[in-house]
Amino acid sequence: MEDKNQQKPQAPLTAAPVQQSVAQTAPPKKLGDYLMDAKMVTQEQLDKALDIQKISKKKLGDTLVDLGYLTISQMSSLLTQQLKTKTGAQKKRLGDLLIDAKIITQEQLGQALETQKTKKGKIGQILIDLGFVTKDQIAEGISEKLKIPIISCAEYEIGGELQALINKETAEKNMLIPLEKKGNTLIIAMADPLDYQAIDELSFKTGLKITPLISYDWAISKAIEKNYVAAEEASVEDNIFAQLGDDINADKEVEFVEQQDESEENMNIDMLYSKSNFPPIVKLVAMLVAEGSKARASDIHIEPRDKYVQIRFRVDGELQNVFKYQKDVHPSVVSRIKIISKLDITNRRTPQDGSTHVSFNNKEIDLRVATAPTVYGEQIVIRLLDHSSGIIPIDALGMPENIKIKLVEVFKRPQGMLLVTGPTGSGKTTTLYSSLNELRSDARKVVTIEDPAEYKLDGITQQQVNDAVGRTFAAILKSILRQDPDVIMLGEIRDLETAETAMKAALTGHFVLSTLHTNNTIATVTRLIEMGIPSYIVSSALSGVVAQRLIRRICASCKIEVKVPPETATTMKSMGLESPEKFWKGSGCAKCGNSGYSGRIAVYEFLSMTAEFKRILASGATESDLFIQAKKDGVNFLFEDAFNKVRAGISTFEEILAKIPMEHLSKLKEPEKKILQYSAPPSAQPKPVAPEPEMPYMTAEQIIYQSIAGMNENTVGPETYEEEDAFPDNALSDFLRLG
Repeated sequence: MEDKNQQKPQAPLTAAPVQQSVAQTAPPKKLGDYLMDAKMVTQEQLDKALDIQKISKKKLGDTLVDLGYLTISQMSSLLTQQLKTKTGAQKKRLGDLLIDAKIITQEQLGQALETQKTKKGKIGQILIDLGFVTKDQIAEGISEKLKIPIISCAEYEIGGELQALINKETAEKNMLIPLEKKGNTLIIAMADPLDYQAIDELSFKTGLKITPLISYDWAISKAIEKNYVAAEEASVEDNIFAQLGDDINADKEVEFVEQQDESEENMNIDMLYSKSNFPPIVKLVAMLVAEGSKARASDIHIEPRDKYVQIRFRVDGELQNVFKYQKDVHPSVVSRIKIISKLDITNRRTPQDGSTHVSFNNKEIDLRVATAPTVYGEQIVIRLLDHSSGIIPIDALGMPENIKIKLVEVFKRPQGMLLVTGPTGSGKTTTLYSSLNELRSDARKVVTIEDPAEYKLDGITQQQVNDAVGRTFAAILKSILRQDPDVIMLGEIRDLETAETAMKAALTGHFVLSTLHTNNTIATVTRLIEMGIPSYIVSSALSGVVAQRLIRRICASCKIEVKVPPETATTMKSMGLESPEKFWKGSGCAKCGNSGYSGRIAVYEFLSMTAEFKRILASGATESDLFIQAKKDGVNFLFEDAFNKVRAGISTFEEILAKIPMEHLSKLKEPEKKILQYSAPPSAQPKPVAPEPEMPYMTAEQIIYQSIAGMNENTVGPETYEEEDAFPDNALSDFLRLG
């Protein structure tokens, strides 16, 4: 190839006259004609290749190479001669060539050149971005005007020597693939053989003369994947699966339900899509789910770092580092997960949420996928929802007997509201569905509003939130109230509008279940008031509040009895707690990953709305006063239930200190605080706690009047008011018109 630095500078594009193509005055020569003229093939060889081409549908040049009549080197020699003949001593610019081929107009080229002044990039890509031309049209235009055949390199295999000369980054950046090295000449396939800057840089880096051939963009992408990605991911497969253990065939049992939108067919995502379907990537993603399921993980975290990608599983509420993989394959892993989750694989700048379903080891698992851009690439968190165990009955939740009895009593009421509170991942959804299972019957219409619907239940109507089309919690709840429901399960109370509508439903003959993100039962009551719900409405509508947490169980396989450590005994004493007679811990074994814990159990706190509690709540009592009254009413706080589980050898003191809030201790005054010291551990068969005497059902107006007036339990009615303005007559009716 001639030295590009010695050539004369070409005239500006706008001043270059459009030359009449030879192809317009004489029939264009075909590849066979050029090969015959150069005496590279015989007529007999050409005829045989043409016959085979009719069957194989391959390019003629590829067919001749396959038959052994030509080599890549001979094809490149022909191309070099054509380039010299057509371009002479001056380099042909792509824009002029595309105009000559009547693919674009002079006006379109001028617009692209103006765009190039502000948007840096190659003119070919700008023309594509503007919609004036496609990548295939560019390749075909160059082939037509320079009379150079387009070769198909999609299935071409290159050796390690060529990969060492041109790395994957260079190949992807300039959309080229090395084909052969012959002497001091390197033959490459390029989507744009007129990209002289890329050719010059490549020649400088390799110290070789570069002979470019033309190929389609998609074919070069496939060749890059086949040669570079295959080698990298084979190494990835060896390294990653070695970390996962000997059983690396579990992924064969993983079956994803994959759906592809029709719109994807028209997107320029060939490389992303095909990379994501490369066997090692498919296997890696399947193995992540399989290993996560086997490890009882609730979440799989895929976190890109500076030089690698860290995989972590959340098991029993704790994150554990599992293994790492090379960062080069991370985009392929992300694309694979996005495809099976029906997400946009071309969108890497904004968070996305999706879902898919997988069958594994006779388990049906829903995957909730969330992506987020970070400084090192896209992070993905996959939540695993295992439906194989089904809905857990109330009796199997591990709930203390006294709380369970009170909760069942609440379920028997025809109207009211039950709230389940706790942080994310505390088991609120499990408790809600267990409650729904108790409430559903042929005599009741049960409706749920969820985001998303995590379990599918027979006999109830489930609706899913979709903010994009205006189907918010509040909007769906308002429409449901017109459909005669008996029980309404609201996934979460997020704002004042939703809270007001839910309260209205609870006061007008419906039983409402929902969740709220607070630390304990008393904080739930005060949160509703802080949101803007009047305290007298909260006291009237609310039937009960369940607060809960999940703590880790001591592993049954390595559970041992030990002496109470001195520092633990000191901590208990400072908190006014009596040390248990027996103290247990897990020594660590293979079954629990040497953590000493295996599985989790819920810790509960239940607030029942007694008449006295409603009275002081409606009168504007402080949070500390509410805590004290709740304790007088017999409420066992979260820490008490958790400490009872330590005494029973279910969990450890260190675990409950780390997971259970204790802010109520500072709110209790003496001598109420001392009540915590003597909470008896639950017996194997606890005695049933007698439920509170059932109050006669009253109208919402009567309940509110009683709460505000501070009357005794037997006095009902507005006639007991002495102050004319103590409770406006229209207060209740105004609230019931909310929404």
